[in-house]
Amino acid sequence: MSVRSRGCHDAPVSVLTDYFAAGSDGVAATAVDFVDSQPRLLDRTAEDVAAGKTLYQVSPDEATRPRVEIAQSGTLVVQCKGVDPTSLARLEEILTGRSYDDVNADPRQAALIAPAEEDVDGCMVLSVTDTLRDALASLKPAAQPQVARQWASTEFAATAADSLTMFLAALTDLAQRAVADNKRLYCYVVF
Repeated sequence: MSVRSRGCHDAPVSVLTDYFAAGSDGVAATAVDFVDSQPRLLDRTAEDVAAGKTLYQVSPDEATRPRVEIAQSGTLVVQCKGVDPTSLARLEEILTGRSYDDVNADPRQAALIAPAEEDVDGCMVLSVTDTLRDALASLKPAAQPQVARQWASTEFAATAADSLTMFLAALTDLAQRAVADNKRLYCYVVF
């Protein structure tokens, strides 16, 4: 199952996403599922949660910009609003030249990692393709604004280019770390 089959691609911008790297699907699943009574992979401190809520109240525009945080587990998290993994298919097409249909046929394109399909209720972990991870890892900073403009024109509003440039910079850094650590990319989606 993917977000596409649930219809989230057409969901309003209220979809919240946390992109992160993990060594396996099982480890990534702990972002949703508790394992041996341990905190979830992406748990944040109470202070971080409170700061995020305050930011949304005080400056909603600032709060919707991509941010990088560190979860209690030490996991680097790229937070973004409205960029769900299904929209990454167009980004992958732009970066790799791989056709949109080929990207969407990839079994790791927005594939459900956790929870089990019948248990999906408000949040899930989806995979990001290794092809996109590798393309992002090699994306040069000077190319990011052009890629963001092209992506915005095909998948978002043209006015999203600046925000997408910030998102690409953070996601590129995450992808570079994932490649160096032999990890895959995932997305925790809250809808």
